[in-house]
Amino acid sequence: MSKTKYSTQQCGTCGKETKMEIIGAVVGAENKVWYRCTRCHHSMMIDSSVQQKKKDNVIKINRDECIDYSPEKVYDIGAAIYHLDWDDMGKVKSKEKTSSGGNAIWVEFEKNGPKRLIENLQLAD
Repeated sequence: MSKTKYSTQQCGTCGKETKMEIIGAVVGAENKVWYRCTRCHHSMMIDSSVQQKKKDNVIKINRDECIDYSPEKVYDIGAAIYHLDWDDMGKVKSKEKTSSGGNAIWVEFEKNGPKRLIENLQLAD
């Protein structure tokens, strides 16, 4: 099995979670690797053993705790959501206003990763 040339990491320079290009290993340190951000092109060294610990600490969401997603509902940050169409659970990470003046939430799903969903949708009668 070949190693991938890219990894999704949090860039320390631009602050975004982005695809990072692996540019080389650190000589003498088996767990450290040099990465280059594909967004801002800054290089940084990441300790892969720390990244593995973060992945191991991921909290699994219990389906019983989840609220079924509907665009008409309003959600709090940290709320657990179940998306019926995707059969996926996630947590609300942030809220924002859309360019059209509506409301949106960013949800980190277990299978589908981060997604932006509409909330508090007012349907015209």
